[in-house]
Amino acid sequence: MSEEMKESQSFEEEVFKTLGHQIRRDIIRIIGDNKGLRFTEIMSATDTKESASLSYHLSALGPLLQHDNGLYSLSDIGKDTYSLLTKLVTYSTSAAVVGVIKQQLGATIIANALMWASAIAYMIIMEGPLHSLTLGVFASLFSVSNIILYSILQHTKPR
Repeated sequence: MSEEMKESQSFEEEVFKTLGHQIRRDIIRIIGDNKGLRFTEIMSATDTKESASLSYHLSALGPLLQHDNGLYSLSDIGKDTYSLLTKLVTYSTSAAVVGVIKQQLGATIIANALMWASAIAYMIIMEGPLHSLTLGVFASLFSVSNIILYSILQHTKPR
């Protein structure tokens, strides 16, 4: 393995180790959301009580931050990291939404079956025996509506 490759892996390990702490990920998000902040603003936004603790975390974020004239902002790699963190939050939120939809669609399919059964029963009670063509139309609409719901359910499975 070349020396350049080893350095690249070492830097990668350092960045991921740095991001292993929630406060540091929060700092990256807060600075990224605000395009730069002062120490006291970061301290307030992260709800950090001790300035020494915040200084330690800011120092650990070294290559991801720039510090000029008292203002902390993201370096180029910090901006990429911020983008990744934002995408991860979006992805995990989307996966949660898909899970909820999947649960609700199962219940919706059952409710759909009950609705069609109720409609047919109501028609039989109100109109008497239904003509076979009417029953055929109801059965077709019932089948199509459940196929559509099932298809939606299949396309919302997490990949």
